[in-house]
Amino acid sequence: MPLYMTQTKYSQDSLQAMADHPSNRSERMSQVVESFGGQLLHFYWVLGDCDTITIYEAPDNQSAMSILLTLSRGRSVDFHKTYALMSNGEAMAGMENAMTIETGYTSPLAEWEGWQEDVGGEG
Repeated sequence: MPLYMTQTKYSQDSLQAMADHPSNRSERMSQVVESFGGQLLHFYWVLGDCDTITIYEAPDNQSAMSILLTLSRGRSVDFHKTYALMSNGEAMAGMENAMTIETGYTSPLAEWEGWQEDVGGEG
């Protein structure tokens, strides 16, 4: 199942409400993720630009989007930053695959090799 990491910044009103009436957000997050067929793997409170970092599995991108929209209801969140994660094995397979398929692509560095010596900019 695809793996995602989300950084969440709660709104000031949400943080104030949690300070006044503590709420186990890990349990709430787990309920939402499971409702969309996923599983919450890790939930961390952090010090920094965001308030929490979560790592979870979801069946697909649409489910991950639904999870985030559900958690954002009621203006409780200032922002989410979500990343699709892959294992080192998946990344290595992608790197190897990128070298095996002929696409005709020329990198900008190869395309414009020698350009820096030409003041006019185009050879």
